[in-house]
Amino acid sequence: MSRKSFYLLAVACLLQPLLTQAGAVSEHEECLLNALSNAPGDTTIAELREGCKDAGNDQITDNAAPTVAADEPSTSSPVEERLLSEKSTQDNPFVITPHKMNYVLFASYESDPNTAPYSEIAPSDNVLDNTEIEFQLSLKVPVMEDLFGGIGSVYMAYTNHSYWQAYNKPISSPFRETNHEPEAFLDLKSDWTLFGWRNPLNRFSIVHQSNGQSGSLSRSWNRFYAQFILQRGDMVLSIKPWYRIPEDDEDDDNPDIDDFLGHGELAGVYKNGHHTYNLMLRNNFQSDNKGAVELGWTFPLYGRLRGYMKYFNGYGESLIDYNAKSHRLGLGVALTDWL
Repeated sequence: MSRKSFYLLAVACLLQPLLTQAGAVSEHEECLLNALSNAPGDTTIAELREGCKDAGNDQITDNAAPTVAADEPSTSSPVEERLLSEKSTQDNPFVITPHKMNYVLFASYESDPNTAPYSEIAPSDNVLDNTEIEFQLSLKVPVMEDLFGGIGSVYMAYTNHSYWQAYNKPISSPFRETNHEPEAFLDLKSDWTLFGWRNPLNRFSIVHQSNGQSGSLSRSWNRFYAQFILQRGDMVLSIKPWYRIPEDDEDDDNPDIDDFLGHGELAGVYKNGHHTYNLMLRNNFQSDNKGAVELGWTFPLYGRLRGYMKYFNGYGESLIDYNAKSHRLGLGVALTDWL
């Protein structure tokens, strides 16, 4: 981690105890959380809202779930469902709140592994297996809630994205690459609508990403990003521009990373019943037209486990491969989904 990133995150952590949590959970929110804990699994946000619309006077009891007419149309939102589910459990000391997806791809196949970074320690071009295990663990913790009249919350988060040559016994099954991504962000709820698209949430973050290596294998960068969430029915869009925090030349492991990852990404998620599909697009908007596309599909498997298939084509899949083009297809299980 560079000194600038360390100082920024350290200041945020040091100032936090000096700030007081603003506001309290409203009676309406308390009613919704109460209902969510006791409602059947197929209850929608619209039904919860209907049962809690008079929460100030006739709040539902702890053991009763809200009911509506069977033919009433549902106006529930996948984003709102996730936010409400997270809020109902985030104060439970035995629950870890997910940030990004959590998954394990037991077979992640790369058509042409990038061996260039390892040439000094492994001269052979065939040292890496095409198939490895890829997994991501991502969590967040609320630091302050109900700011700015109840619309704002501050979180700390950490994401670990690893590539493990588990089946490569000749070189003792090493972890080929692990990317560490701590961040601090402010979430602001919103409710404006444009051309039928609603904006329920906006995020503003400072993030550090590093592979924890030294010497020629070291890769890292620091960014500010804004993320704007738009939704329409079961479709959710994410517009995420970022600004790279400049570093001193002698401390910069990858000065040209913007040429491969660009200055932002566009993502979309579509939820169709119990199946979820996602698309991510990046481009550097330069004459060489470098970028990336990622496609994902999650589907029911068993209990809370979901099957997960992911395809990636382009640059920047991991920090060690930021300037090498990847073609990867993986299959495994998702522990937590996008929505």
